[in-house]
Amino acid sequence: MAIIKNSIFGKFSGKVGNGVVYELKGQMVLRSLNENQTDNPTEKQLINRKKFACSQQWLQPLTPFLRIGFMNYEPTFEGFVAAKSYNHKHALQIDENNEFFINPALALVSFGTQSLPHTASASCTDNQEVVITWSTEGTYAFNDLAMILLYNIKRRFHHENTAAARREAGTATYKLTKADIGSEFHIYLAFVTDDRKNRSNSMYLGSLQIS
Repeated sequence: MAIIKNSIFGKFSGKVGNGVVYELKGQMVLRSLNENQTDNPTEKQLINRKKFACSQQWLQPLTPFLRIGFMNYEPTFEGFVAAKSYNHKHALQIDENNEFFINPALALVSFGTQSLPHTASASCTDNQEVVITWSTEGTYAFNDLAMILLYNIKRRFHHENTAAARREAGTATYKLTKADIGSEFHIYLAFVTDDRKNRSNSMYLGSLQIS
């Protein structure tokens, strides 16, 4: 992908030779149509496709949450695309069977400069309520809100609340349903100001088996 500065294309978008021109967040972008793509891909191309598919599949269900968690990641890209860029680079791993996977402990579902609490944890009560607690000492914006994400990776299903509680409260609760019994959820916590302009990195709080 190339960015065209002082473009002669103006607001034009469409195919040009072996590429396509379009506008992305105020800039004219030229993207290759991938002329190297053939019916007989190389081993490297096949590996890259597997990596791409792995990142895509893991993150796609989280798109609504990522729109907030990775908002303003870069001037020209944010949301799902930004989350995919980060996690593809930092959380994608390969197992003993040479299969790619996203390590949930390394993954981020939010990225920003707001401070994180010194400690945080998640637990589940007998009536299927996930309780997340965090320490409230330190410096942070008075209007920070807790963002919580409960991700059932196996089913590619999640629960979320991007305004679960005020940060100063130190706790937030999410009530699960009977359909969630028997499922494993990976828990993430992050913070965002109520105007959505600033946020923190997410914290991975481990997984919970719901019984």
